[in-house]
Amino acid sequence: MFPFLDKLSATEKELVMNAMPIITVMIAAADGKVDSNETGWATKLADIRSYSHEEKLQPYYEKVSEDFDQKVRMMVKALPNNTKDAIPGFVAQLEGFNEILPKLPPKIAGKLLESMKSFATHIARASGGFLKMASISKEEKALIDLPMITYIPPVIEEEEEETPSE
Repeated sequence: MFPFLDKLSATEKELVMNAMPIITVMIAAADGKVDSNETGWATKLADIRSYSHEEKLQPYYEKVSEDFDQKVRMMVKALPNNTKDAIPGFVAQLEGFNEILPKLPPKIAGKLLESMKSFATHIARASGGFLKMASISKEEKALIDLPMITYIPPVIEEEEEETPSE
């Protein structure tokens, strides 16, 4: 599938492939109501990122976007009446990234985590507020930085480009 997933178990690969739908439904459910603006924007965003995002993650988003809407719909359908009750389960699933990210190449781990956080922020901003201002609820704000993922990727210096000698 993707070379950076080769060292992961089948369960870990599945979590990586379901991360964006999980983040979508977790953020959408955080304020107690799942808004179609949030889930609809998430589907579009996953598709956009498949061709216009960090180059190393584009194949990942291509695969994720194939059945993204279907996964989100299934997760939303399975939510309890009080959607906030589902948040601990989503948090527990995403905690799995604390074991997954160290197994990935450091640059990929950092880019994936950064991408997941920005995805969560985009979803939170997709709904609510007056003219989308102050649209992130306090419940969403508590989750968008994905505090359940405590892994900190090492800082990797960009390699300097070699200049041809004259």
